[in-house]
Order: sequence, then structure tokens, then C-alpha cells
Amino acid sequence: MSLESDEEYETMSSDNEERHDSDISEEKLFVDEALAKDKLPSYDGDFAPYFQNLTTATLFCWIYKHNISTNAYEDLVDIIMRPEFNRDHIQNLSQFHQKKTPSTLKDSKMAYQLSISDIIWNVLNNPSLLKEMYFGAGVDSKTKSEYWHGTLWAESPLFSQEQLMISGEIYQCGDFVYYYDNERKLGRLRAILLNEENQQYRLRIQKVLDYSDLPGTFKGELRQNRFLSGEVWLQDEPFLTITTSQISEKVAADTLRITEILYKHHTYWRIRDATFSYQHPLEYISIRQPPSPTIPVYKLFLDIYYNDFGTFRNVYHSLEGVYVQFGNMPARQRKLLKNHFVLGFVPFGGNFNEFMLPFISEMKEFEQGKLIEVNGQDAWVIAGLGVITADLPQGNDMCGVLRHNANKGCHTCTASQESLTNFFQDVPATSRYHHITDDQFKEIFNKPATTRQRRLCTEFGLRTRLSIWIGC
Repeated sequence: MSLESDEEYETMSSDNEERHDSDISEEKLFVDEALAKDKLPSYDGDFAPYFQNLTTATLFCWIYKHNISTNAYEDLVDIIMRPEFNRDHIQNLSQFHQKKTPSTLKDSKMAYQLSISDIIWNVLNNPSLLKEMYFGAGVDSKTKSEYWHGTLWAESPLFSQEQLMISGEIYQCGDFVYYYDNERKLGRLRAILLNEENQQYRLRIQKVLDYSDLPGTFKGELRQNRFLSGEVWLQDEPFLTITTSQISEKVAADTLRITEILYKHHTYWRIRDATFSYQHPLEYISIRQPPSPTIPVYKLFLDIYYNDFGTFRNVYHSLEGVYVQFGNMPARQRKLLKNHFVLGFVPFGGNFNEFMLPFISEMKEFEQGKLIEVNGQDAWVIAGLGVITADLPQGNDMCGVLRHNANKGCHTCTASQESLTNFFQDVPATSRYHHITDDQFKEIFNKPATTRQRRLCTEFGLRTRLSIWIGC
């Protein structure tokens, strides 16, 4: 038994040695020294010593320059080796692109979008959400932590209270009034607020100055004559907050003429043209009153969030998601994931503007007011788009402004790239104002030639294609 086992062991060991020797012979040898002359290719000609002729040399360069795969090279060889192949029939790439071959792309894609009407109905008819939401006038608060503490909520009739009865007379936001502040003064009613501490009404007033109130550097015979003919001057922020008892009377707006605004820039007084100011929301927004004075009214502040995200780790194309939040909810509720409502996803290759058309159509109806059943009774619901949140490139696109790397690529001002870091930048004089931007778009599109349009776009920092949000 021992003899046989020894013979078997010797046989197995000899087989392993032979197999090991063959494995070594098959391994690739890495040589870090020059090849011997007898191992160099013995080619003669212009492409010696590595290539036989021009064909092999150019094919080698083409393969490694353009990273041609083996399959692609074999397909090319198969085409060339066909007997029907004719070199005279070879065309350039642009001629191939002009071939009218049937496209495999579909002219449209299915996209599922949730209706904003359905989202609003479900939120208002959810008692646990409705009791957490705020509906009312803007709040005068020392700590600004909610949307209803801000200027947009307070001044817009879509979100806040737009009129108030004082001493038997109705005062509306945007009216010019006389008020008492040690003496009788003229001002403009910007917003109707509720004091956070005592829940009493407060009025935010923008000061209106006469000639005697102007700083001495701006006084002169010309402005004095304009004042005598009925002109007054608006003073920019900070605004004044007064009580309702300080109101004296209302002033007819057509009796006043305002062409300039007084403002402070780095502790110095300056004057700018009145066109360089943000319009009060009541100047361009009109809403319908509810069908009955006793019907409950709900005004909704909508916050749209738009973002691109990758669906898979190795997929190049991204999916566009659109979400909506309700600014009527406090910040602690808006942070919860359950209170982020999906409006829809723009499919791969889809157009964002086309995707948002149904949403904008519904929002235009809600801006005028819509009758909806809330908890078993009819209610008048008004909804407006208060905030749009997006990344920088998408945000500029939605504003109709050039990208941020352009010379005037800021969607809030017209400052050039070199002026963006200027600490003494005059922001009110260089800001973008909606009515001025609209006029610039009209000027661009009135130009018949494309080159003139592009020149104006560069000058204004605007795009040649309007966003779907502009003019809504």
C-alpha cells in the first residue's frame, strides 16, 4: 500500500510541476528594456519600422485617437470588404445628418401631474392641517419667522387683508392718507397689519414729503416750482407703523404727482426716478369679492419648489421634480416631509413649460377666487404663488435672465460681473423691476433681426425666450 501511494504522489507532483511550468510560459512577460534588433519589426518604407504602409499607420492612429472599440472596427472592416462598397459614394457627416430617416422618438410622452385644485381641496378638508394654518392679515412681529411676518404677505391682496373700515370710511392698501405724528403729515398706506401682542390693527405708512422736508442739497428753484404745481416726493424705507387712531383722512391720488423717490445710500441722501421702484401689488392685482359677505374666505400662500435629481447612480439624465408647500402653515409644520406635496415629475426629455401649463391655468382661476366646499360648507378660496425655490441655473431660466456666468446674470439686479463685489453698489438704482423688465422684453421682441435681439439681450442680461412664469 505504501509503494502504490508513493508512486501516486510522485506522479501527481510531476504533473503539478509541468502544469506550473506551462502557466509560467503562458504569463505575459513585462520588459522594461529596449527590444533586441532581431525582435524589432523588419518593415521598410516611409512608416518603418512599426508600420508596413500608410493604411495600417492611419488606422492605428484613428483607432487610438477616437477610442474606437473592437466591434466598431470590425463593422467598418465588414463594410469596406463588401464587393458593393464604392469609395466614390462616401459622404461627409453633415450630409448623413440631412437624411430624412424615420425617427424612433415619440412626439409626446406620458406625464402624470397632480391637480393643484385636488391638493388644495384635500388640505383644506383635513382638520388636522386646517387647524394649524393661518389665514388673515400680515402680522407686525419683532421676530420674523413666518411668511405672514413678511412684506409680500402684508401688501398683497392675495394673502392679506386689503381694506379696513376706519371712522366709517374704507381705507385700502395703496391709498394716500393724512395721519398725525406730532403734526399732520402725508403718507401712503402700504399694508394693514395685526399687532402680535394685542391683536390690534396697525398701519404701515410710507412717508410722502413736501418741498420743506427735502434735504438742503436737493432744494432749488426747479423743485420748488414743481412743488407749487402739486408735486411731492416719496421716501423709501424704513416705513412708519401707526395706529388706526392716528389716521385723519384719505387723499385723492389724482391730486398728487410723484416723479422722484428720496432714499439713503451709505448714510447719504439720494434721489432716483420713481420708475425705479417696486410697484405695490394692488397696482397690478385685482381679485373678486366673495359671492356673499358671510361666506368664509381662505387665502393661500403657495411655495413652489423645483429641482433636478438623478434617478439612478449611473444614469446621465436627471428627473425634474415639482413640489408645493403652503406658506399658511407655521415653519415647524413646513419642515415635516408629509407637508411637502408632489405636484409631478417632468419626464426625461420633457419640457418644463409644457408640464406647468395645467398648473398655471388653475392658478389663474384661484387668483380671482373660487368656490370650494370645505368641511361641508361653501368657502371662497383665493390662492397665489408667493415663492418659487429653485437652483441658480433653473431660477435664472424661470426669471428670463441669462445664466449667472453672463455679464449681467443676476436675476435681482443689473450689475455687471465686475461690480458684483462692489461694497458701495447702489442697489435701488441697479435692481430689476418687473415693469421695466417687461418693457425691455417688448423692445427685444420688436426687433426684426435676430442679431439685434441678441445684442439687446446681452445689454439687458435677458434671454431671447420668455419663461412661462413671466406675464402670469
